[in-house]
Amino acid sequence: MASERTATRTGDAKLEPIGTAVLGQLADLDIRSLSPETARKFLALRFDRSHELRADALSEKASEGKLTADEQAELDEYIQVADLLSILHARASDALLIAGITW
Repeated sequence: MASERTATRTGDAKLEPIGTAVLGQLADLDIRSLSPETARKFLALRFDRSHELRADALSEKASEGKLTADEQAELDEYIQVADLLSILHARASDALLIAGITW
């Protein structure tokens, strides 16, 4: 998989954060190329119950200001994945609408 590189002030190149790279790919996704079956599979992607419970527990702890650094990193990952899923769901939903299919 090719990664995007960005230049820093010193002229060194660094990798674009993976979340940003994937968001860019989702934004560029040609939804007309998605089959209804693929769109429905994308719409079915979700956190499983254990991950929902863990994210809720971490969010609760964060609201109390009691997260450790490792827990904050874990919560950040849950948030990033949830954002990616939301975008993927929106793109899949749009693909079905364009195809004239209700789900």
